[in-house]
Amino acid sequence: MSENQGRVWNLSKHLKKYLLAYTIAFIISAILIGHYEAAFVSRIPKLLFTDIVMVIAIATVYPSMIQLRGEALGQAFRQWKSLLLSLVYVFALAPLMAYALAPTIGNKGIGLGFMVVNVVPAGSASVGYVLIAEGSIELATALAILGLVVAIPAIPMYLSFYGKSTSMSVPISPIMSSILYILVLPLVLGQATRVALRNSGGREFVEKEAAPYLSASTIISLFALVFVLVMKEANFLINKPYIVAAIITYQTIIILTTLSVSIVFSKALGISYKDHQAIAFTSTSKNQSVAAAIAMMALNPATAVVPALIPMIQPVLAMAYIYFDGPLKKYLGEGRNELKKLVA
Repeated sequence: MSENQGRVWNLSKHLKKYLLAYTIAFIISAILIGHYEAAFVSRIPKLLFTDIVMVIAIATVYPSMIQLRGEALGQAFRQWKSLLLSLVYVFALAPLMAYALAPTIGNKGIGLGFMVVNVVPAGSASVGYVLIAEGSIELATALAILGLVVAIPAIPMYLSFYGKSTSMSVPISPIMSSILYILVLPLVLGQATRVALRNSGGREFVEKEAAPYLSASTIISLFALVFVLVMKEANFLINKPYIVAAIITYQTIIILTTLSVSIVFSKALGISYKDHQAIAFTSTSKNQSVAAAIAMMALNPATAVVPALIPMIQPVLAMAYIYFDGPLKKYLGEGRNELKKLVA
């Protein structure tokens, strides 16, 4: 490993370790700047702001699509129980809970944004959590890619249904366009890039040498996305703190409920600890960059506030869940491990 690669690798590990702290710092900075420079922020044309969000979102999503091991997709079809459970959690359980909770937030636009963040597929962070928890990386990757494919028709369907039930106008055509730009195109280009990199540098190059660069760029782009979205709606967040509290509380309920249900069914169906962790993290770790881009391009800026806030709670619950690996392994019949040495 070269000196430059070593620095990037250390940066990537540092950003992952302090993801929550940096996220909160960017949110606080964005609120302060957005509040005290409200006149300047308000003069930014909506179309320009949407373009900025789209560029940053694509910069966040594209590297993660390169890291997804598309060649592992076939393994999902040999593990039908894991496949079925993941689809149920991602596209039935979470959306239904969001559908019940969203109208109680007190703002229709924010409620729609809350619905958006719970119908998007897993982000690349889910595979990282599975790696730390010593779960099945192959299954997690396959489930993440499968979730992306199923999300293409599922997102407009759920948002349309929610819009009708709450008497809101939800434009399907812009939603489909945003899915094409932020989900389909990066997935195709990312996997094409992965194949090209593997052909030129081999699998080791993609999995080891390029990985820290891709991870660091994804996290930095995520920070930029959170900053821009929060800055735009800073005064709204200051004036409506109860809505912020509701978003964080409700998302916590959805994540914890999904994790609890997944544990029960994994035990009942005899799913191993490794496969369970792949299912659990790909079912609860949502791609907020995709949600933000859909909200900005197809809906309105206020809707995008929700995916900007979710990174405050999602990593916390994920890491807390990882620390219960000992009892979980015992419950699922796989003994103990040395995980805490890895994350210490």
